[in-house]
Amino acid sequence: MSWRIRVTFMGKLSPKTYITPDIRHKNPGWADEIFNRTIESIEFFLPTGHKLVMSGMEQYNFFVEASQSIKGTGCVKIKAFWFCGKLPGKDIVEMWRVGDGKVIRDRKPWGHEWGGGPTRGWKAGSSGKPVAMIRK
Repeated sequence: MSWRIRVTFMGKLSPKTYITPDIRHKNPGWADEIFNRTIESIEFFLPTGHKLVMSGMEQYNFFVEASQSIKGTGCVKIKAFWFCGKLPGKDIVEMWRVGDGKVIRDRKPWGHEWGGGPTRGWKAGSSGKPVAMIRK
């Protein structure tokens, strides 16, 4: 399950959960129709056997940090994967960066989460008691 995202959706509509392909090599489908449903929780499976878990967030976001040479030649390289959750009723974003062999947790003001500006692609969450942690 390493490098995959498992999303659990609210409600009874099937499928209740969706597991992405390996996000290092395939599009996880974040922009696809399946993600147009309210998200209950997100789990990201790390290659160490741990998983990053987020639930109870007002909104969720996922994006890829990539780089390319200034000349525009060569391949685009994935630097990191970002998992974000907007805390319910607060203008704070819980952010997790997975890259360079590390997992880094941060919090940023809503609308200023990436380089001082907003990110796109937010998906509705089921506000509740927010959870953001690494589990074995």
